[in-house]
Amino acid sequence: MFYIIWFILSWIVWLRFADRARWREMLPVVFFAKTLALATDLFVVHYPLWEYVGPLLFIHLADDLGIYPVVIYLFIQWLPDSHTIKPMLKYWLVWTTIAVIIELIYVISGHMRYHLWWNTWHSYAADWFLYWLFYQYHRILKLERLSANR
Repeated sequence: MFYIIWFILSWIVWLRFADRARWREMLPVVFFAKTLALATDLFVVHYPLWEYVGPLLFIHLADDLGIYPVVIYLFIQWLPDSHTIKPMLKYWLVWTTIAVIIELIYVISGHMRYHLWWNTWHSYAADWFLYWLFYQYHRILKLERLSANR
């Protein structure tokens, strides 16, 4: 039930806040993020740094089709107009904090466990890198040109 609630909540947030007219701009970044998530999922099968606890179908539906696409979509959509260091660092601070809070909810509720040397701080550092990577992917490929609103 935990994962279904997150899935539904994610899409409610998307329906409320997403600029659906910009989907052509956002979708390539979402697919890129999903590809990285799939690679990570496969990696942790063989080198278990963390695991999600519960029925695999609900876990993958909630995360892979709910939280991940919604978060990446909104992250790119709300990028600051100024891409200088100070506004971008503030922006990433907000998004990495949100990501680690969501992860802590999973850990505290017993729906995620860390293994080996992995911990919340590693996740937080990885979030900074991933958000930077998603931004670079969007910027380098000039995906904003696919949007009618930009």
